[in-house]
Amino acid sequence: MPYRRLLALAALMIAIAGAPAAADTSKLAREGVVLEKRAPLRGKNKLCCGYPLVDNLEWALRFYWLAREEDFDEPDELDGADPDELDIYTRGGLYVGSFSREFIWHLRMEGSGLLLDGRVLNYSGACKYGTGTCFEQVDVTTHPYGRGAHRRSLTPFKSVAVDPRLVPIGEPLYIPEFDGMYLPDGSIHDGCVRADDTGGGIKLRKMDFYVVTYQNFRFLLQELWGVNWVTPQIQSPRCEYLRDGVLPLR
Repeated sequence: MPYRRLLALAALMIAIAGAPAAADTSKLAREGVVLEKRAPLRGKNKLCCGYPLVDNLEWALRFYWLAREEDFDEPDELDGADPDELDIYTRGGLYVGSFSREFIWHLRMEGSGLLLDGRVLNYSGACKYGTGTCFEQVDVTTHPYGRGAHRRSLTPFKSVAVDPRLVPIGEPLYIPEFDGMYLPDGSIHDGCVRADDTGGGIKLRKMDFYVVTYQNFRFLLQELWGVNWVTPQIQSPRCEYLRDGVLPLR
């Protein structure tokens, strides 16, 4: 083989070896992830953190937590004689209990709540009983912090609520804005979360971060001061441990 042809063949092999491999997006397409043109990685290590979901990186960040009955009961109302209390029921018409209007409002807003007697309630939708909004009692041994979409257990500081049209339920995500953030128990967040929940007000590029309590929310406001938007990334090797796994409870 002529010398020039050998040089050309060697150059071609080097070029092929150095070319970046195309990402396999077939699984994401099957699961309904909306794929758009990839955005720049801003210097992030792709082997760690995956790649941004869409060209427009920013998603609105919000928070949610368990509504706790103890936060809304005044001392003179603990005898159950409060005339402002309303009854709530399951969708099957079973009586759950009587609670203050304010607590019921927050219970509906947050989706899950902790009662004084230790029961955990979850929003189950509109119904014809009581206030017109019904709830169900969940098993605290499997869902101590409430239940998300597809009957998934919510996990403190790991569960997020998203629009399932953009991110499939169960999909791990890497949030660079969370990486290195101190949590209320003194541990450090690794940036990994999982899409465990949805919500009526969560449309398109909005993400609600589950922080368990209002007090934790106040703490994280200091850690995330000025952070109103996040840049979720998918297919992050660092966060694969969250995929279809059982998370340790805090």
